[in-house]
Amino acid sequence: MTTRMTAARLARLIGAGDLPGVVEAVATSPALLRRTVEHEGTDGWTPLHLAVATGRADLVEALVDAGADLGARTEQGLTPLHVALGRALGLVEVLCRLGAEVDAPTAAWLGDVPRLEMFLDGGSPLLDPVTGTPLLSWAAHGGSVPAVRLLLARGAPAEVGALRTAVLAGRVDVVRVLLAAGADVHDRDAASGQSALHAAVTAPLTDDSARLVQLFLEAGADVDATTSDGATALDITRVAAARQRADSPGGTPEYEALGALLVAHGATH
Repeated sequence: MTTRMTAARLARLIGAGDLPGVVEAVATSPALLRRTVEHEGTDGWTPLHLAVATGRADLVEALVDAGADLGARTEQGLTPLHVALGRALGLVEVLCRLGAEVDAPTAAWLGDVPRLEMFLDGGSPLLDPVTGTPLLSWAAHGGSVPAVRLLLARGAPAEVGALRTAVLAGRVDVVRVLLAAGADVHDRDAASGQSALHAAVTAPLTDDSARLVQLFLEAGADVDATTSDGATALDITRVAAARQRADSPGGTPEYEALGALLVAHGATH
């Protein structure tokens, strides 16, 4: 006896990355494309939302080819494109190519300045009401200096959220623009107590990590400031360097170089 396919079973297939199973399920029961399930405590997640959350482009393309609604919204108002912005940035351009409607946050992240300007002229708020994230933070994360400049010119405050977002995404040019616009290196994240300097030594290492740290030190960052749990930037680099030594005995941890830079600028603990 064949087990009837349900929205919950389809969700499990998507979560498991079972592309053949997903394709067969929606071909046999196309109505499943419109069915929703609860996901992480919120209702209204369609199969396409779930596929986007997995980060699998093949699942997304298969569902869209089968007729999935690119504009469907969860109970919180999130479209599949919003899910991609929050969880699977590699799928943003995929969804746009497949026909997803670009909104203000997406335009900011993509650096689509003409479209972003159109949204702003049409009354789009600087704080996106759906994602709850400032458009400036989306532009900072995407790394678009022109989009960042446009939003600053339209009154977006150069605050710690956008600055930390740029740091964590490794956007050195955006950091420079935000600092020039008056972003305060002493501002802290309300939840973690992290400053931009803490974010710079916490972010994944890149070729620009030392440059970011140097920028904040030159801007007057408090080198001995502590997070909510009492960690200084130097504490963070020392812990990270110890982990690097354990993973690669005999090597010189890159975090040691960041620590040395902090000490050279007066870090004591």
